[in-house]
Amino acid sequence: MDLASGFCGLPVYSITIFPTIDYIRTKLMVQKYFEVLNLFGQYKHFALSTHLNPDGDALGSELAIYSVLKELDKRVHIFNSDPTPDNYHFLPFRQHIKPPSEVQKVYSNFSPEVLVVLDAGSLSRIGDKLARQLQPTEFIVNIDHHQTSVPFGDINIIETQASSTSEIVYRIIQSSGLEIGKERAICLYTGLMFDTGCFRYSNSTSIAHKMAADLIEEGVSVDEVYRHVYDTVPKIRLHLLGDVLQTLETSSDGKIAWLKVTQKTLRKNGCDFSQLEGFVNYIRSIDSVEVAIIAGELENGFTKFSLRSKNRVDVGRICGLYGGGGHQKAAGCLIEKPIGEALAQLTDATQLQIDEY
Repeated sequence: MDLASGFCGLPVYSITIFPTIDYIRTKLMVQKYFEVLNLFGQYKHFALSTHLNPDGDALGSELAIYSVLKELDKRVHIFNSDPTPDNYHFLPFRQHIKPPSEVQKVYSNFSPEVLVVLDAGSLSRIGDKLARQLQPTEFIVNIDHHQTSVPFGDINIIETQASSTSEIVYRIIQSSGLEIGKERAICLYTGLMFDTGCFRYSNSTSIAHKMAADLIEEGVSVDEVYRHVYDTVPKIRLHLLGDVLQTLETSSDGKIAWLKVTQKTLRKNGCDFSQLEGFVNYIRSIDSVEVAIIAGELENGFTKFSLRSKNRVDVGRICGLYGGGGHQKAAGCLIEKPIGEALAQLTDATQLQIDEY
């Protein structure tokens, strides 16, 4: 250290300050934001997509990016493999989402230069068929926050510390100098609210709360967004919930609980898989349960799983064994087996991890 004369003759020491890991990470991410923004400025034609069975964060982040590109006077089309659930029909710009069946028609006079994929851990998560339809493009931009995300894009903004993909999109918009505005704020708040479990989960960081405050200042009505997402329940969904809860089973030690949803049950109630959102949380609340599982029977012989962890068990790691993924406390996967066999296999893998703790 070099001793020098400072204020009022007091000694001043010259020291070298090394940047922290968080500082370096933040600087690198900001550079990525500007790479994406430069791409948005340079190209004219964009396609957007998100994961199968889109939720609040998938739709909120996707629609916010759509509105940014439209403000920049770009040609933009959104294609999602699965329809938007009814409780998200209130979202601004939602009417611009198209099904895969319209890709060929749109592409007859539209050739996207950039594909932006949001909230999908891998390109296949948007649906294999749709992924093939939307390519090739000159660039793929991957914006995601899942711990198991694969860097499949030419530009990858993967921030696993972010509460949601909507939080990342919020920061990108801030970096652009564009106003957030009320409509974009509604989209982003919906994504933030959904992925933090209405600010109940451990990813409800101080940054997430500050973001929420900013969005509320933009005019978001918190109670209105909540009402649309969680308090607009069709009667058939309650009948489905009653039938599904009848299938409740637990492991011998009570640490794993699961529900089964068959195609027969869905048909009986006139429902599809979009109506199952949140069901797993009912059994997660059981006092002894560490991991809650909902197993859904698909028509193609696969079984779809959604897992939630209460404490230390890493369900993202469990789902990763079967090609799925997500977060430590919320993840999903597909297993190519009938529902009974697949469930037995997954609960065994879950019990092994529980026994590690």
